[in-house]
Amino acid sequence: MNPEDTLLSKRLGKCIVIRNTERGRPLSRCLERSGRSAVAMLLQNDGELCLLRRSSLVASDRGRWHCVTGYLDSRDDPAAHVLIELGEETGLSRIDLADLVEGPVLRLSGGDGVWTVHVFVATTLHRRIRLNWEHEDVCWTPWSRAGEGGRELVSWLPALVAESLLNCT
Repeated sequence: MNPEDTLLSKRLGKCIVIRNTERGRPLSRCLERSGRSAVAMLLQNDGELCLLRRSSLVASDRGRWHCVTGYLDSRDDPAAHVLIELGEETGLSRIDLADLVEGPVLRLSGGDGVWTVHVFVATTLHRRIRLNWEHEDVCWTPWSRAGEGGRELVSWLPALVAESLLNCT
């Protein structure tokens, strides 16, 4: 195996090298993929976490508070895809971020099974968020107060924060 190749996917305990032929270079890292994969980005600013309330138009967790998330197709690079989701859900882009840290790949239980979640942690330069149809409200809060004020969190958000936020900053 060429040491410059990066690993894309683990299946049955074996890593498979796959090149991103569309761009002519390998994808960014070894990813454990399952039938249910997602990206998640924890946005921070001035010690507070950005929470987004899911709208009535989404398929799951309507009305619950969550971070930026999105389904991850097996062909997509998580680092690139999380920036697409960031733009769609908040109107922010990479230039709005002071930093972007790749966090762990987690296996988390959701309402419909186990998900492989590729986590990223970022600090924004400002708090100007433009929501799309997926969310109907935004709040910035210290994590210790995330569940206050009637905010009902998506079930796996606490595990995602516990495993990622403290370890990536």
